[in-house]
Amino acid sequence: MIGIARREAPRGRLMLRAFAAVILFAGFGLWFSHGAEVGFWKTSVGKRIEVPIVPGMPELGVQEKIEWEERFVSGIETPLLSLVLALCLWGLSLLFLRPKPNSNPSTNNHEFT
Repeated sequence: MIGIARREAPRGRLMLRAFAAVILFAGFGLWFSHGAEVGFWKTSVGKRIEVPIVPGMPELGVQEKIEWEERFVSGIETPLLSLVLALCLWGLSLLFLRPKPNSNPSTNNHEFT
C-alpha cells in the first residue's frame, strides 16, 4: 500500500506482554488443575472414611472418620494474583517502553501573528 507507514512495536513491550499472558494462563491453569476452589488456599485436605462401630461388623453401624492429608490446593487467590500481576506487567509495557516520537522541525514551527 502506498503512503501507509507501518510502525513496529518495541521488542521489550512485546516481551512484557507475552510474559503477562504466560503468568495469567499459568495462574488460571494451576487453579483449574487443583479443582477451581472458590475458597482460600489449603495446605491439608480432609478425607472422609467410614469406619464400623464394632470392628468386623459393619451391619451394626458405621461412623465417619476424617483423615487429614497434607496437600496444597490453590484457592481463588491464585487466579486473582496472576491477574493483578499480568495487568501490572501490561501497564508497565504501556508506560515505560513507549517509542520516541518523531520530531520533525517543519511541523513543529507554528508562528502566530
